[in-house]
Amino acid sequence: MQAKSRLYARRLRGDIGPLGIDPRTRLPGAILAPAVSLTGADQYYDEASDVQNFEIGSRMQLIRGRVFYYARVGAVAIANTSRGVKNLIYQHVEGLPSPAAVAPVAPIVAAGALQVAVTVAVTDGILADGAIAANELVGGHIVIFPFGVQPRGINREIVANTATSAATTLVMTVTLDRPLPVALAANSTAALMASEYATVGQDDEWKTVLGLAMVEATALQYIWLQTWGPTWQGAQLNVGDLDGTHPNNHQVVFRADGSMGLHGLTGAGAIDVTTAYAQHAGYTMATLNPYPPRTAPAPQRGAPFIFLQITP
Repeated sequence: MQAKSRLYARRLRGDIGPLGIDPRTRLPGAILAPAVSLTGADQYYDEASDVQNFEIGSRMQLIRGRVFYYARVGAVAIANTSRGVKNLIYQHVEGLPSPAAVAPVAPIVAAGALQVAVTVAVTDGILADGAIAANELVGGHIVIFPFGVQPRGINREIVANTATSAATTLVMTVTLDRPLPVALAANSTAALMASEYATVGQDDEWKTVLGLAMVEATALQYIWLQTWGPTWQGAQLNVGDLDGTHPNNHQVVFRADGSMGLHGLTGAGAIDVTTAYAQHAGYTMATLNPYPPRTAPAPQRGAPFIFLQITP
């Protein structure tokens, strides 16, 4: 058995494990990837830290299935754990209406290359001024469209990037996590975004919800966001209430304020076009018992316990 275990261990690839230890039971409680703490210190999902202990976007999976991702809070504190936490920054290098040019190198970027030179616009970057700091896009994503070559759309993760500035150069070198499958000729283009976990927070705008914070956090702290599995979440009326008016309504979506509501319905049960196209959040796990009929017919809500379905 020991020899077989060693054999299986050699087949493991990537930076996964070791198992985290549950502080109460002292038994294995979580799997981390990447597993190596940047500081040597542990930081559990219910802790906020002034120090970055893991790479942004690191993943923690608890043994019973809940999943968390490591994120950095933006300039405004997270003060409400009952509301979703959002990606606060826009796409760094836009693909529309005109994708950024991938600068060719004499005259192509060869197949197998791990770096591409990208020419951004003066309106790209967080402040739309052409300025992107060195490694600001690490952990983010790039899609490259090779001119005249199939397949169209090469998706890669960004490992590193050099800085840009409208005053000096709008060309940055982007390092990819995997090599290019084809050569890139002139007129190839790309679109890029930073890690979705690089700057997170709460606001009332229609931005993408990334997960739920398990702890309040001040500006620029580092936290884990739950993205998958059983949880509790602030919700509107009728969520978890399967009375005779709303039978079988289990799907929930994120509303503008980060709370959850029924898909396509208002709290009063009327059709709501805003939630009809809102971001999917998950489904209710348990509901109020509608039998026997309650004496108060007004809309109610369950706890409600939600099975969160953002990123597994």
